[in-house]
Amino acid sequence: MPGRGVGVTQALERLLAPWMRELFTLITQLGDAWFLFAAVAFVYWFGNRRRGAFALSAVLGALALTLALKGLFALPRPPVEVQIGHASGYGFPSGHAIGATVLWGLLALILERGSHRWRAIGAGAVVAVVATSRLVIGVHYVADVVVGIAIGLAYLAALLYVTDWSPSRGFVVAAGLALAGVATNGLTPDSVSAVAGVVGGGVTWSMLDARPSGAVHLPAALVGLAVLGGVGYVGHRLSLPLPAVFVLNALVPVGILVLPLAVERAKSGRSASPT
Repeated sequence: MPGRGVGVTQALERLLAPWMRELFTLITQLGDAWFLFAAVAFVYWFGNRRRGAFALSAVLGALALTLALKGLFALPRPPVEVQIGHASGYGFPSGHAIGATVLWGLLALILERGSHRWRAIGAGAVVAVVATSRLVIGVHYVADVVVGIAIGLAYLAALLYVTDWSPSRGFVVAAGLALAGVATNGLTPDSVSAVAGVVGGGVTWSMLDARPSGAVHLPAALVGLAVLGGVGYVGHRLSLPLPAVFVLNALVPVGILVLPLAVERAKSGRSASPT
């Protein structure tokens, strides 16, 4: 795909000081998978549970969609010589651009602080910064991030139209996209992770007949994030058999959905115990 970069990525590598490019390796985390899951976990734990579960299904679907498209187009990233951040796999479209657009777009719709207009402006600014960071650290071309933002917007609009904020429908859509990822990539750790996340989240949500309503206090949330982050790290970063990859990546959305119920039952157990 000639012209994907129009020279911007290489120009940024030459023009910006190394410390500025290093700074953008931190900023780019606002569109990283770990941040997407942490954000939707906090929405689910501290906000509306139905909207939070829908956000989880939307993020899982966005990651699966990214994988399916990357496998379909199979276009390379910029040369290693211009890269300062760690990135592997294909480059088109940008997964960070898609994920950031979906997450921050959802936050602008779900959160109730400020006006809709200012929330939309804030979300757009974060997405633009994340997209720019992918160019600054040299892991994407301009077309990758521009198309990624467009895909993220189209996906989010279509998802809201089709599901009407239903988490169950959201997980069904995500399942279809995860299977598309398997079709374009084969059985790889990434494609198995995508299927596992959707299965874990979808099955768990369908089993939560009585939606947990108890409050999750910050200490429990931080412990939950630390544990789930460790599970996710092992499931993604270590070379494990595919069945182990499946189990570990299924546990992350399961943990997000069941933590309020676990906290609720722990409180009930303490109040029922003799003193």
